[in-house]
Amino acid sequence: MIVIVEHLEPCINKWLLKEYEFVSTIFKNRIIFTNVMKERDRALLQNLGLIYSDSVVKLLKDVDNVIVLDPNADKELSVDELKSSRYVIIGGIMGDNPPKERTRLLITTKMNNAKPRNIGKHQFTIAGTAYVLRQIELGKSVDKIKYIFGLKIKRRLHRDIEIEIELPYAFPLDEQGNVVIPKNYEDIILSYIPIYETMILASNNDMC
Repeated sequence: MIVIVEHLEPCINKWLLKEYEFVSTIFKNRIIFTNVMKERDRALLQNLGLIYSDSVVKLLKDVDNVIVLDPNADKELSVDELKSSRYVIIGGIMGDNPPKERTRLLITTKMNNAKPRNIGKHQFTIAGTAYVLRQIELGKSVDKIKYIFGLKIKRRLHRDIEIEIELPYAFPLDEQGNVVIPKNYEDIILSYIPIYETMILASNNDMC
């Protein structure tokens, strides 16, 4: 099974890169990034997997046994179905709240040969999706994979200033009950949010 991440964001910031690095770590030599058109983004991903500038919609248009992981899919991904699949597509999307169904609009509806499947009723992060997919590959059904919904990150920046961020997504738990997130994930998010907001106020240019 090959895992394909269809890059669908305008650019790759530190937060998104951390998600992609996690996927690459889990699937190692079985990861392809598609729809990566910017040279800067290609450079950032060059050590994580194979890279194509074309969309997966074009690359796999005539290929069978393809699954699209789509939160809006009617059917849940099963262990047996995954075993017979050649490619599994993950949308390289930073989730919206509420969800805008971008996977369905940008991938699922354009790939009549692919089977849309969900991994539960909630929206996972890219990294979380990769972890759940790996657990299914190892033989665990979706209903046996534990998760929490919503993750709060707190940090005191100064004695009078505390920042709190809540991520409204599903996060899988490992066998010990720990939240599965990339290394240094919380630090990246906490530093990125203030920087991102500052950039929005200062400029209408590329936010990465």
